Amino acid sequence: MITVPDIIQQSAFQFPDRCAISVNNEELTFSEVDDRASRLAQLIKTKGISPGQRIAFLAMNEKEFFEIQIGAIRAGVALVPLNFRLAVPELAFIMENSNPQLLITGPGFHEIGEQLHCPERIALGPEYEQALESISPLERSPIDASQICSVLYTSGTTGRPKGTLISNQALWARIVSFTLEYKPDPNDIYLQGLPLFHIAANVSFTYAYNGVPNIVIREFNPAEVIHVLEEKNVTDALFVPTMINLLINHPDIETADLSSLDFVAYGASTIPPSVLEKAIEVFDADFCQLFGMTETSGCTALRPEDHDPVNKPHLLSSAGVVAHGFEVRVVNDQDIDVQVGEVGEVICRGPALMDGYLGDEEATAAALRGGWMHTGDLGKLDDEGYLYITDRKKDMIISGGENIYPREVEDVLFSHEAVHSAAVIGIPDKRWGEQVHAIVVRHPDSTIQEMDLLVYARENLAGYKVPKSVEFVEELPVNATGKVLKKILREPYWEGHERQVH
Repeated sequence: MITVPDIIQQSAFQFPDRCAISVNNEELTFSEVDDRASRLAQLIKTKGISPGQRIAFLAMNEKEFFEIQIGAIRAGVALVPLNFRLAVPELAFIMENSNPQLLITGPGFHEIGEQLHCPERIALGPEYEQALESISPLERSPIDASQICSVLYTSGTTGRPKGTLISNQALWARIVSFTLEYKPDPNDIYLQGLPLFHIAANVSFTYAYNGVPNIVIREFNPAEVIHVLEEKNVTDALFVPTMINLLINHPDIETADLSSLDFVAYGASTIPPSVLEKAIEVFDADFCQLFGMTETSGCTALRPEDHDPVNKPHLLSSAGVVAHGFEVRVVNDQDIDVQVGEVGEVICRGPALMDGYLGDEEATAAALRGGWMHTGDLGKLDDEGYLYITDRKKDMIISGGENIYPREVEDVLFSHEAVHSAAVIGIPDKRWGEQVHAIVVRHPDSTIQEMDLLVYARENLAGYKVPKSVEFVEELPVNATGKVLKKILREPYWEGHERQVH
């Protein structure tokens, strides 16, 4: 049997009394997490849950998350972390699809948990604490690299969410890759700005494995995050671009003391170069972008030395070069490599890849054909090996036979000082098939009108790429990780049309 190291054991040995995780100033030390994870593993076994089965967790970011994931690993079962923002029918679908034998619920979710079918339930709080106290820790055993340790459900931006099967080997490969890219030091203080049901939890485990305390935000609020960055002397932080945009435009950032912050990681969606340039100036820290997806982890990296608006401005729109532990290619529909500078689908492989989709052999075979994960993202490589993501394959707009990549149009709109955020979609057009439509959120003090933006876009884009219409809204629909839900934006326009763009 091939084994992998335990996530927390070494840090518990080296730094037993150091804070491992803090949520709303409630802390657990590394030794406490280690002990509680082993007790939970024993509890799982006493409930008759066998290796290879699954347990689920429905909660906001809670301090118990580490012990629940590590306890599952030690018991040989897979954790299904549920997106707490989902409606009950959506949660019910995931529960039915993953068939967990135990559901652990956090504060505010116990009643919802009772509506979901599961053989066993336990609620965080007195019931959970009593259960852990009344049981002895599970005796240590090797961790099987091939065992599935978590089932992470995709965001479902293009349809029903799919359960990605992450093995202990894949999780370990992700931790190694993140360690090489982010270079965590035991003296660091890490701030986790994302929900832990997301792939971002893999980054938290990386910092924990390296002995670094995790300061976890329960729910993102710009003013609160700025306060925590100051109060906790945070050195490293992880955000998505939407969060970065909110932080750098919040009035509190102007007087905040962020002198401790020296590293900002970001990912999960594209970031306009204008926003990134301002963030580099405001935070005055090293930046690192990882591009990837739940199924892959970060397969390319734009490293700190390439975040240089003065000497390398063109790289601010890049997703970087191949990350440690990966191979990356850009291919056509026949999986043949395209030429440098030519757009194709980004595919990757390496030990961090998922094993497949739970209960969906057809989708697994399609995604992992030839041993390469087909990301569905379109991109191109330059002659130095830097990858530029042009768009999601299914987001591309085809107007009059021309391929238009919304990302390019969005970047231009974002560069206008009046634009807070923007999404570009294709809507039906009788003559051209599709036309470019922009949905824009203005900065609060802006009165810019449609014609002003169209003139600006025409000055910066080829005529066929310029939006034919602009719609102003108060906010854009996003999922828990800040990705704009373009499917929701498109639906009203495509209803009743034979051709649906998803």
